[in-house]
Amino acid sequence: MLLRSSLLVLLSFTTFWSTVEAADIAIVKSADLRYYDDAIMGFKAGLPPMTTVTEYNLEGQLTRGREIGKFLRASPPDLILAVGLKAAISAKLEIFDTPVVFCMVLNPDAYDLPTANMTGIAIRTSPEAQLAALRSLMPDRQRVGVLYDEEQTGAFIQDALSAARQQGLDLVPVSVHRPEDIAHALRRLLPKIDVFWLIQDQVVVSESTIPVILESSLSAGVPIFTFSSTLVQQGAVGALVLDPWAVGRQAARLSLMRLKDADALVGTMVAPEHSQWALNLKSAEDLGIIPSPELIRLAGQVFSGSGPIAHMLDSAALVP
Repeated sequence: MLLRSSLLVLLSFTTFWSTVEAADIAIVKSADLRYYDDAIMGFKAGLPPMTTVTEYNLEGQLTRGREIGKFLRASPPDLILAVGLKAAISAKLEIFDTPVVFCMVLNPDAYDLPTANMTGIAIRTSPEAQLAALRSLMPDRQRVGVLYDEEQTGAFIQDALSAARQQGLDLVPVSVHRPEDIAHALRRLLPKIDVFWLIQDQVVVSESTIPVILESSLSAGVPIFTFSSTLVQQGAVGALVLDPWAVGRQAARLSLMRLKDADALVGTMVAPEHSQWALNLKSAEDLGIIPSPELIRLAGQVFSGSGPIAHMLDSAALVP
């Protein structure tokens, strides 16, 4: 009897994985961007070998996304991976029953994501992790300034205030409402702080504000800790950044869970599992910051210089 039960369990398990391996998955990406493509590569690498994958590209157009969404609703795959904001919004507007996993979406709560049939991977690492990384890079810098928009990242800042207290840091948040407020807010904030923490906030971070933030902070001798390796290349001292390929692998694991149980983690956001360091050693040297050899070893991206002339260094060659 025990043998028969074991065989039934084995057959059931085998049938499930055969079904998963034969699953039909649609990947919808917002546009042709390197980090979207890296996430998709990681996603594919995490799937069983017999999975059928069809890719769709919105080419930056939400109207095209809705057309693709309607097509997928009429001929639904077993699961949809949405990569980027417009892909996720298209899925929200057009896909109601098919399981959806989305990633690489900034501030999903601002767009009422995820919906009931969705599971998302947050693109922002926790304030605890970011502040711990900042403190390990600059242990003597206690007063941490941050600009934020209440509507975009107010809840994140509340969590950050608690995390800062626990880590012995003095967080100085200043609220802004428009990109035009940034220059004035920096003039008030920079004299009061030891380091500027630049977070993912769509009001604070834009094509027009980044040059102002970099120039103002570096001119004041205040190091920047941020979320983007591009900003580190342009002069920020360091960042804790997501690895899109690892996010894709995590999305594959979540997708397999959803294929096994369509109700698993529905309507939830999960934290990213992996992040990596980016460092600019020239900016650190100019500001009197000496990263530890161990931290340099851990860094996935190490730069020297600022702006377009900054170049990637081999971190392994920098530490004996």
